[in-house]
Amino acid sequence: MNKYFILTGDIVGSRKKDSLILWEKLNKIINKADNQFNNLLLSPLQIKKGDEFQVVVQDIESVLSLMYYLDICFLSEDIEARFAIGYGKIESNVNRTSTNNMLGSGLTYTNQILNNKKNKYSFYIQDDIYKNISLNTIAVLLEDSLSSVTKKQIIYLYKKVVEKMSDEQLLIELDIKERNLYRYEVKSKHKLINDVFLKISQLFMTNEVELKTEYYKKYKIQID
Repeated sequence: MNKYFILTGDIVGSRKKDSLILWEKLNKIINKADNQFNNLLLSPLQIKKGDEFQVVVQDIESVLSLMYYLDICFLSEDIEARFAIGYGKIESNVNRTSTNNMLGSGLTYTNQILNNKKNKYSFYIQDDIYKNISLNTIAVLLEDSLSSVTKKQIIYLYKKVVEKMSDEQLLIELDIKERNLYRYEVKSKHKLINDVFLKISQLFMTNEVELKTEYYKKYKIQID
């Protein structure tokens, strides 16, 4: 049975928002992201029920990029979202037509951690406790990084990540000097977040024995 990368998410405090306006914004963002990442998705990015959405993605780099893209889109609309990334088994067929009727323990557990945890970002890696520990530790840093961005920094991130503007375009669009562009890069945590994503991707190339050794050295925990 194959394992797949799964991204699920929902909206924080959706019951306190105007349901019609929220639905229109959510639907627009989800459709835009589905089109943008079309060639990287194994299933469509779709709203499952209420404000929950789900997609199956081809690799770790793609699922991280999609999550970041969605998060910035939501933040630009003053919407707070939570995300869970899973890597686990899917028993049913995975296709680009629909996410309906997909079954598997990977999907089940990924949805469980989304519903059971209050963290903005959560990870579930089936049958690999050491990657689970590592990734959920890194997720805390990721959450802290994006929790402090200002509205101006969100605008910068939206234009850079979502609209894919070049540095030259950003200078004109934001009406800033070149020296200030680097400040936006640093203060928006864009570079830091990309470094975090690189670390996460590297973890998937690290085998269980190496991770056991790393945790033994750092925390002196007993390993079998």
